[in-house]
Amino acid sequence: MQDGARPYRRADVFEVLNEHFSNRIIWLDYPSHFQGGIEGPPYSPDLNPCDYYLWGYLKSKVGQTSPTNLPELINRHYNCCRHD
Repeated sequence: MQDGARPYRRADVFEVLNEHFSNRIIWLDYPSHFQGGIEGPPYSPDLNPCDYYLWGYLKSKVGQTSPTNLPELINRHYNCCRHD
């Protein structure tokens, strides 16, 4: 998204996205058009490609058992990214 640009939210675009991705969409106004998806913030630099896959994947792998300290947590993340 460019600075100051409005998000592109046409109904025909929502329909194509719904066909391919169903409720796995984070987009402003998407839930009001379809029964699913997540309402996205109107202008957010907070969402990046890692938000869609990486963090959930790491949490599922690293959090299978609770780490006992911070170095162990960091080591688990490092090993997961390196070996998976």
